Amino acid sequence: MPRSFLSDVAWSLLRNKVLQRRLGRFLSHPVTLLAIATVFATIAGAWLTNYYQERAWVREKQFEAFQHGFDEGLKLVDELSEAMSRRLFGLNRVVWVAKGTGTGDLEQAWNDYYESVVDWNVRLMRHKARLERFVGLEAAEAFASAQDAALSHEEGTPASLHGQFMITHQKVRALVDCVRQRCNESARQAALNDAQQALNLLGVAVEQFLRSCTNRIYELARTT
Repeated sequence: MPRSFLSDVAWSLLRNKVLQRRLGRFLSHPVTLLAIATVFATIAGAWLTNYYQERAWVREKQFEAFQHGFDEGLKLVDELSEAMSRRLFGLNRVVWVAKGTGTGDLEQAWNDYYESVVDWNVRLMRHKARLERFVGLEAAEAFASAQDAALSHEEGTPASLHGQFMITHQKVRALVDCVRQRCNESARQAALNDAQQALNLLGVAVEQFLRSCTNRIYELARTT
């Protein structure tokens, strides 16, 4: 049947006054109004339920992501604290043995310390990547910077905590070499003073770094 014919029929029916009155009475009947309201209420209720469920799911996932980042950040600080404490203790023990106030063999003390150096270097880039993810880029760069690469071969001003460990390592190794070579008392005392000063500065830097990371994690938690 042609579409224009159907349209004409529908239009003629709508123009029929009797049909219009009947349709008006039907639509204005309380039962009809109640049925229409029920249909709309059902549709609106379903939409609102779905909307709030979706929002609740989004908030739950956001909280889970926040909780994961917060927990991982604090866990990372604990791991770094343990690694730094282990390396610091190893350096201090070497110095104590070198100056005669510690017990044990100097070569053994140095070898024990060097195990922490190997572990530190193996985990260095992973720690830096996790710092950038869970604490921030600034903390990651403060932990290890490419600017400190040359410090393995020459002295300089460290740009990061890792660089400061490298400088202190060199100072303590110089002391160990001095003791190995049985250098004179003046040279040994100078090397000892350099090593102890570097260790004191490193200890302060480690404490400040760990505190700043912890503060940053809690600051992110408050603003998230």
